[in-house]
Amino acid sequence: MNIKYLHHRLIESSAIKYLRDGKKIVSIVIILLTIVSGITLLWFNSMFYPKNAASKDIIEFEVTRGSTANELAAKMQDLGIIKNQYVFRLIAKFKGKDDKIKTGKYHLSPSMSPEEILDKLVKGESINEDIKVTIPEGSTLKTIAAIFSEKGLISEEDFFSSMQIDKFKEKYSFLKDFPPNATLEGFLFPDTYFLPPGKNPEFYIDILLKRFEDIYFKQVDSAVKQNKIELSLYQVVTLASIVEAEAKVDSERPIISAVFHNRLKKGMPLQSCATVAYALGEHKEELSLDDLEVDSPYNTYKVNHLPPGPIGAPGLSSMLAVANPAEVDYLYFVAKGDGTHIFSKTYSEHRKAQSIIESKK
Repeated sequence: MNIKYLHHRLIESSAIKYLRDGKKIVSIVIILLTIVSGITLLWFNSMFYPKNAASKDIIEFEVTRGSTANELAAKMQDLGIIKNQYVFRLIAKFKGKDDKIKTGKYHLSPSMSPEEILDKLVKGESINEDIKVTIPEGSTLKTIAAIFSEKGLISEEDFFSSMQIDKFKEKYSFLKDFPPNATLEGFLFPDTYFLPPGKNPEFYIDILLKRFEDIYFKQVDSAVKQNKIELSLYQVVTLASIVEAEAKVDSERPIISAVFHNRLKKGMPLQSCATVAYALGEHKEELSLDDLEVDSPYNTYKVNHLPPGPIGAPGLSSMLAVANPAEVDYLYFVAKGDGTHIFSKTYSEHRKAQSIIESKK
């Protein structure tokens, strides 16, 4: 048999042809996959570049409270700020910044890359439209209304017309336990806020209420329970508002708090000049004997219990003082005139302290 003939037949057999054709197909597939992968990679890389590097358009973009990175990415794509929302979402997720975007209004442009936009949103480089509003400790609703009015945010009339507790009870469960005739006096937390203009009164009230809720339940409530303070949340804030008005030095807040706690336990009137001033509706450096006779449930010289509600908005230190009163048995204190007080256990000691201070005037 001719060896060359057999070799030729083997080469020409269908099996060998199939193998040859198979190798060609595999090669073609590999080439196509390489091309597709290359095109995909180029496309994907292009998504990291600005949508239009030459664009001079500036677009005002607002990030509202509770917005997710996914929602913002879709919105930016719709506005023509970025090329692809999915790439932006991927970048935000990969960098661990998808939950660090800050609320506010921003100036964005199609000339910015997705990474530049993300950095701006995370740093909070918003349009500086917010108005700085500082609510001092001890502020009454009347004072707070005046501050908002002076800042041009809302009128005093609109502020008070939106102050009904029922509007906020569904969101803030602690309001449901308030006395029937209670107001929000004392519960709009004193702090410095940066607030956007042009919102309705409920928007601003909600922000201050939310701040109170965060502060009280994260820092005060546990101390009240741990120390077995037998006061409701409403009563804690009421007493704290009196401590806020009476105390001028932080170190004395727990002592003044203890004096009031001791008096309440003994059924004694608190005899706080601050509550009388609140009843009178005006601040006085010194109260007259006639002032002390004012007929009001806020006159703690005539009632031997807490007034009907807070006399202002206490700060954190005053609320903590009520939750952590000093371990002293003082029942009296008198102002020295320099912001500090002399504390006494008995009325006779208190009278001596008053005489000493009077002699120095």
